[in-house]
Amino acid sequence: MPNPIENQIKERISAFVHELDLLVRKSTLEALQEMLSGGGTSAPRRGRPAGSGRKPGRPRGRGRAPADLGGASEAILTHVRANDGQGISAIADATGIDLKVAKKAAGQLLAAGQLAKSGAKRGTVYHIGSGRPARATKGKRGKRGKRGGRRAKAA
Repeated sequence: MPNPIENQIKERISAFVHELDLLVRKSTLEALQEMLSGGGTSAPRRGRPAGSGRKPGRPRGRGRAPADLGGASEAILTHVRANDGQGISAIADATGIDLKVAKKAAGQLLAAGQLAKSGAKRGTVYHIGSGRPARATKGKRGKRGKRGGRRAKAA
């Protein structure tokens, strides 16, 4: 059996819901009258704006701002000249550069030929490069080479 306090709570909730319902109906009716009279603005258009090359949900703008890596690149080169054969985290710690910035700067220095690397994955260490830009490499291939897959193995 519900006690009197629970009854009061239920009555107040139902009165509040009824009042909200009336307000929503009134607001909807006013909006419809305004639209029919021509005084209101049209509903906001959904989807991509005409002539826009960006996809839905993408912010407007020119993308990410290019990172300022000039000082980081110089610090990395100086450190590698003095301490050949260190990994990127050791270089970043020694120079005081953020690890993400150091990785990006090292990638640009590798592409420019100012740095060279040896090793793979966690064993990658950096050395002073030849000064010639790195040559373009072909895309990665699977473990099975050019004609990988079960068919090549069966043939």
